[in-house]
Amino acid sequence: MTQLKDMRYNVMLALYFPILLYAFSTFELDEDVYVVEAVEPVVVAEETVVLGQPFEARAFLSVASGEGQELTGEGALEVVGDSLFRMGTAGLLSDDQDVADVPYSGLFRFTQVGGGTAELPFAGTFRVRRPEIVATSEAAQALYRQCRNTIRIDVPGLENRPIRLDAGGRRIDGNTITLSPSGDASSVAVYLAGENGAEDIYLGRKTFATIDPPRPEIRVFSGGRELRNGDAIPRARAMLEFQIEADEQFRQRYPQDARYGVSRARVFLRQGLTASREVGSFPLEGGRLVLTRALRDAQPGDRVTVQLEGVVRINYAGQAIAVPLGTGTRTFGFTLS
Repeated sequence: MTQLKDMRYNVMLALYFPILLYAFSTFELDEDVYVVEAVEPVVVAEETVVLGQPFEARAFLSVASGEGQELTGEGALEVVGDSLFRMGTAGLLSDDQDVADVPYSGLFRFTQVGGGTAELPFAGTFRVRRPEIVATSEAAQALYRQCRNTIRIDVPGLENRPIRLDAGGRRIDGNTITLSPSGDASSVAVYLAGENGAEDIYLGRKTFATIDPPRPEIRVFSGGRELRNGDAIPRARAMLEFQIEADEQFRQRYPQDARYGVSRARVFLRQGLTASREVGSFPLEGGRLVLTRALRDAQPGDRVTVQLEGVVRINYAGQAIAVPLGTGTRTFGFTLS
């Protein structure tokens, strides 16, 4: 029985095989024609992008037999090649929006056997958000009032894109700006520079608190010797020298804003058990106060009190800015010898 089945198979093969060869030799498939049994769209993309950064994705057809595709995007979806598509994000957020979900869609087209064209839609959603704006300055997240504060703005995700900064209507190219605020706060608006004449893209705003520089230290010398409150000074050579020294860290970081001066001093004298009386107000020259003539009637053991006035900080622009020092900080008392 088995030999009979083999004989029948060989006879059928001998009869029909030449016919099959002839049929395949005369059937032509165009190079753009693909035999597709099952089709499924596959889109590979980032779920979230920052404003100003283009949304990009790759789309593929998952096929069971054969392959081939033509990709077409709808609306703002731009096709690059046969699998990559891109959408700009510049206009997807209004100034008061921080995040938005953006839909996209398109079509796959492919030619079927017999010349027909099939269309397969695809769709998806991605999220666009405002980028984080990172600012660095010498004063960390606060700015020193009426000082030369240099600030660097970085936008993660857009490191290689040109940005512009705007502070008080002054717009500059680049990511570094100098601010000298006088109020309680200062802010910088950040833009992605428009290309080929396009408008700049508003990315966000960074706001800084404004603080006064650290208070300086006042030191007093007489004859090269540093004095403390209550020390004795010679009545016959009553000359005091005041040195106003900036906070060391502030001076190192802001050398052009860390110069100080004092213009005048009020002098009081208490003799014996009587109440103090004001001797007068005297100008200081280079921080020096000469009291020899003013104290010529004083006696050893009398007490002299000096109260500084007009303590100022000279900033980078040469402006004299009053330093708010309490009375106790700028008042010194000595005993005459």
